[in-house]
Amino acid sequence: MIPPSFAQGRRSTYSGDVARLFISQGRLDAWSAEDRVRIQNDIMTLSGDGRAFRLRPAIRFLKVAGAGDAQDPHQLIGRVKLLDDLIRIGGERFMESVIVGEVAYDVQSGFLGEPLAPAGS
Repeated sequence: MIPPSFAQGRRSTYSGDVARLFISQGRLDAWSAEDRVRIQNDIMTLSGDGRAFRLRPAIRFLKVAGAGDAQDPHQLIGRVKLLDDLIRIGGERFMESVIVGEVAYDVQSGFLGEPLAPAGS
């Protein structure tokens, strides 16, 4: 788990035009094991080109739990939310599930990667 900290003085380049990305915990573990990324505190750096991302704990909403054609009244399926945002939407997390109001969702744990400016810029 990545400890909460700041991006050590590197400013974010996120302006809404630059894509942020969701990285599942499993994918991050695999990339790390393959030496495709380096993780230091809350910064992930790609080994190939040196691009860096600030990682923030997040979840991706996959489907309404236990129901094939269940309605999604909160329109969360396919969306990624920071863990901090769950409180604002009234969500309660338990393992790989989140309950919002009366609706339970299956979710995927991971991180939201926000691009950072290159070091020294």
